[in-house]
Parts: sequence; structure tokens; C-alpha cells
Amino acid sequence: MFLKYACLVVLVLQTVSNVFLVRKAREYDVSVPFVVLCQEVVKLLSALAALIISEGLVPAARMVKHDVIFEPVTTLKVGVPAFLYIIQNQLLFVALAHLDPTTYQITYQLKILTTALCSVVLLGRRISGAQWGSLLLLMLGVVLVQWKEGATADTSSSSLIGLGALTCATLTSGFAGVFFELMLKSSNKSIWIRNFQLALVSCVVATGNVLLTQQEHISTKGLLHDFNGTIIAVILSQAYGGLLIGLVVQFTDNIVKVFATSISIILSTLLTIFYLHELSFTLRFGVGLLLVLTSTVIYGTNPPKPKAKSE
Repeated sequence: MFLKYACLVVLVLQTVSNVFLVRKAREYDVSVPFVVLCQEVVKLLSALAALIISEGLVPAARMVKHDVIFEPVTTLKVGVPAFLYIIQNQLLFVALAHLDPTTYQITYQLKILTTALCSVVLLGRRISGAQWGSLLLLMLGVVLVQWKEGATADTSSSSLIGLGALTCATLTSGFAGVFFELMLKSSNKSIWIRNFQLALVSCVVATGNVLLTQQEHISTKGLLHDFNGTIIAVILSQAYGGLLIGLVVQFTDNIVKVFATSISIILSTLLTIFYLHELSFTLRFGVGLLLVLTSTVIYGTNPPKPKAKSE
């Protein structure tokens, strides 16, 4: 019981702090593609360390040689989610530059919808009637949260940019996550060797992105311009966030993850209203928030019932 509550608290703190850290990072003139590259380097080193710890140094080296170097086709397949994750990470930075943390976090729950649809198409996964209903509630809630009357042209334009970036991020997140899950389930390879492959290809893609898009930034300011403790915290938070969620689900259950998401949204709302003063709590926003929270809980606690075995 203690482990479950401890995981809940840690996941809530990580989720809320990550949103505000990324938003704070946008105040600095830092190279976002380079920050994304640093995240992937941290993931690569962490996956390699986990592989060595779980398998041993020599077996890990053999696995890297056999499964990564001598299987270039499979490694290239991993490039699909790797490329999408790089795009997603940059889109999240853009979204948080144009949206307040609460609107960002609520709207980003649309990834539940995109992941569900991709799971049905790619994995043939069944979704219960309650889950389909929750997805409709989710879409309605996001619409209500995003619907702002009396906004100026500049505000509307900025919100539209943020919403567009975040919508694209949910699409890439859903497809990349399900595609990578498909790769994991279609082979008996270690999850750590797959994570190593993913991080390795992501590093290559991210490096190419930096070299292609950041030449002016590098020549005039340098890669480490405005690098500070906040940026390092963002890199670590982004790199280990997904791993933390995986550990929470492994050692507790998906319900803890669902409630952590709901609590995080509520905390972000309170901080945005009373600390940042960037959000006016209207009836429409409150109804939208309630719908999103409800849909998240319903989706996570109502999995489809297993098919009855035919006699």
C-alpha cells in the first residue's frame, strides 16, 4: 500500500513539475533541437546502463552487436517511432510557449484518443463501450476548455498555434507509442535492447535536426547558450518521465497512473489560477475540466472484458 501511494505522489510531482519546467525553459534563448538531442542521449545512456545491469557487460555487448548492428532493417524500423518522438518533443515546447499549463495538460489528454484508435488499427485491440463513451466525453471536454469568448486576435492566433502543435503531438505520440509496442510484442527481444535501439536512432535523427536547423544559432550563440539548471532539469524530467510511468504501471497498476493524471491536472489548474494568474476559471472551463477528468478515470478503469472461451 505504501509503494502504491509513494508511486502516486512521485508521478504527480513529476508530471506537474515537467509542464512548468518546460514552460519556464521557453523564457530562455536555448536551442530546442539541442535540448531534445540531450534528452535522447540521456535515454541512450540509461538504456545501455539498464541493459548491462540486467544482462551483464559481455552479454549486453553481444546483444548490441547482434540485435542492433547485425539487424539494420529492424533498427531502421525503430526509426519510425524515433523520428516521430523527436517531432513530438519539439511540438510540446512550441505548445507550451503558446498555452497556459492547465490548458496544455488538459488538451494533451487527447493522446488517449489517438492511442486508442491506433491500438485498434495496428494491434487489433478491443475497446469497451464505456471506453468509447469516455473518448466522446474527452473530446467534448477539450472543446469546452479551448473555447474562449472575447479573446483578442493576437491571443486567438497564439492559442491556435499552441493547439495545432499539441494536436500534432498527440497524433505522433499515439502512433509512435503503439508502433513501438507492436515491435516489442512481435519479438522476444529484451525491452532494454529495444529502448537502446530507439534511443540510438533518436540520437541520430536529433543530431541531424540540430545540424540542419541550428546552424545560425550555433555560429552566433553556440550550442550551450542560455543553458542552465532549469534546462538540465527539463532534460532529465523529459528523459525519465516515460520510464517512471512504466515503472509505476509495473509495480502498481494502471489505475494509479490514471489517478495521478487526474490529480496532476487539478494541481496544474490551481497553480495556473492562483500562482501564474494566467487562467480565468469560467463555468465552461470548469465543465470541460470535469469532463476530461471523468473520461480519463472511466477509460483507465473500464478495460474490455475478455472474450468468453468457446466450448
